Order: sequence, then structure tokens, then C-alpha cells
Amino acid sequence: MTITSTQHIAFFGATGGCTNACLVHTLNAGFHATALARTPSKLVDMLHAQGISQDVMDAQLTIFKGDISDIHAIKDTLTNHVAGTTGAVTLASQIISGIGGTPQMQMSLRRPVTIDNPEICATATKNIIQALQEIYKTQPSTALHKPSIAVISTTGVSDVKEDVPFAFRILYHVVLADPHKDKKEMESLVTENSGTTFRGAVIVRPSLLTGDQSVKGSGRQGWEKLRVGREEEPAVGYTVHRADVGQWIFEEVVKTGGEGRFGQRITLTN
Repeated sequence: MTITSTQHIAFFGATGGCTNACLVHTLNAGFHATALARTPSKLVDMLHAQGISQDVMDAQLTIFKGDISDIHAIKDTLTNHVAGTTGAVTLASQIISGIGGTPQMQMSLRRPVTIDNPEICATATKNIIQALQEIYKTQPSTALHKPSIAVISTTGVSDVKEDVPFAFRILYHVVLADPHKDKKEMESLVTENSGTTFRGAVIVRPSLLTGDQSVKGSGRQGWEKLRVGREEEPAVGYTVHRADVGQWIFEEVVKTGGEGRFGQRITLTN
């Protein structure tokens, strides 16, 4: 399926680097989008800095104020009316979620790094699932057009095959164990609900993220040059640029509809 510009994509975590870059490409390509943001002005400023005009935002983007704990705001983001449409509620065709926490140091030799909300990824996913299930219950016709979901996870959480270079294994498996536990729970929830709550799911596992969201910034390799693997045969590398990951998600998931990637855990690295 090819997504058309009259459908809309729901973004969660759009002030984060990878997701913000994906949103920029989505708007530049003429798609409609909704986004949930705790501070809408921050997202607007980030998009302006990326060259997205106010006219484009007014025509193609609706930002809802709230956080991922607000089921009502999540529902608004998932069911917003798209510009140019009338009548029944329009359910998002795709969900892009890059929700994550802020790393924090703690006094622990075994777990020196945690995040400000150590269960934020799992909680966000549970709430998106709950919001969709409530929408399906109150508006049964929407269940005929369930959205797909793409989530940004990380390497280092696979139970199938090692996807982290030897030099990074202590960092990933010891230092970052708490944040990665949250990512694994998120992945499990997405997988369990794929085909039921979600039309399909794609899990993206980038290597250690570098750079910012700027789609024209320095340090990028280019999304076409990224090494792409799957869980059974991962692409093992050290780092990858946030903006490249965001563009890869746009090109391979948003623009195409993502069906060819459903069920995959994709590793991305330079």
C-alpha cells in the first residue's frame, strides 16, 4: 500500500532527534501529520529551524498538547480530522513512536545509568494500545482501518543474536541495562499487539545515536548508505546519525506504508 497525502501519520516523541527528522521529511513530502507534545512551542521552533514554514504547519500538522500519560490527548492525536476531510473521525494510518527518557547517573556500580522515567517506553506503548482499543470499542468502524506502528528501540536488546560490537558490550549490557529493559518491554508489547491492535509493526534498532535531528546538518552519512540488518542477521556497528535514522524510517516505512517491513526488527548502523 502506498500512503497518500490525504491520510495522516501520528507522531509521539517528535521533539526527539530521530522522530523529529522523520516528521520533517513527512511534512516536506506533503503528508498530513499529528503530534503529541508536552510543549508545542518547542516542537514548532524545532520545525521552523528545520525549514518548515508556518504555512506548511498550518495546512498539514496538528499538534496536541499533553504527555504520553494522557489517554485523552493520545486519542486526539490518533483520531484527528485531516484538513480537507469531513464527516467521521479519521484514524491515523501509521504511528511513529520515538518516546524515550533522559539518561541520569546514579550511585550504583552495577547500574550507573538510569533514565528519568525508567518505564517510559513501555508505559507509552501501553497507553497507545489502550487508547486504540477504546477507540475501536466506541467507534467500531475504525477497527476496519487499524494503524500500523513503527517504534525506535536500540541495539543491545536482542535475545537472538548479538548486535553490539565487542568494545561496546559492557556499555550496552551493564551500564545501560535499565533503559534497555524498558526498550525490551516496549518491543514485547508491540509484537504482542501486532495484527490485533495494530495492523502491523516495525521495530527499528539503531546503533549508538549521534548528531541531532537536523536533516541538513553535518556528520550525516546519508540514509541510503546505512547498513541494514534484521534480528537474525544484524548489521553490527558503532554509531548512526539521528537524522539518517529518521529519514530511513520516512523512506522505508512512512512513504511506502511499511508493509514490506512488518514483523521485522531492523538494525541500522553506519
